[in-house]
Amino acid sequence: MASGRRGPDGLTDLERDICHAVDKGLTNLAAYRLVRPDSKSANITAEHYIWRVRQRPQCAAYLKELKAKSLARHLNAKDQIIEELASVAFADIWDLVAAGPDGMTVKPLEDLPQAQRRAVSGMSISRTYYGGTIRLKMHDKIRALDKLCRLFGLYDQADRADKDAPALGDVERAQRLAAILRLADGTGTANGDVG
Repeated sequence: MASGRRGPDGLTDLERDICHAVDKGLTNLAAYRLVRPDSKSANITAEHYIWRVRQRPQCAAYLKELKAKSLARHLNAKDQIIEELASVAFADIWDLVAAGPDGMTVKPLEDLPQAQRRAVSGMSISRTYYGGTIRLKMHDKIRALDKLCRLFGLYDQADRADKDAPALGDVERAQRLAAILRLADGTGTANGDVG
């Protein structure tokens, strides 16, 4: 059972649980049923109760804090996705192989940077009496480039997935393209490079 005492943040355990349920995206009714599963309250009563709890100043402030943390996690995940796509889109097969006296050989994968290893989607090794072969398969660069271009809004308004977003000017389009190229070089991150 939740304690009625207020913690250092000014919230009771029940209020904190309600805020976390709401932060997960639950409706007022679903949040109530989650924090009070044995309650027999009518739906309208349960919804009104959660609404009243959310109006309390300490709960509103805590919900705002939770939302800011969720947004920061979302932006961090977005940066990771952009970096992953850029490592695939700008991968070069010559980073994975080396020419030597015995012909082409695959560099030891454990010696390669993680960004170069990400571009590999598969590897097969076949051994025969006369030697062996290693086949590397790279992820689809065109699809990765397409996704980056969509993410950065580089397509014309008619081709864009989000048709309601404002059209990009030439300067902003150039800035976004420069941000993608910096990602490819490993000299920057997308965070703060684009609008």
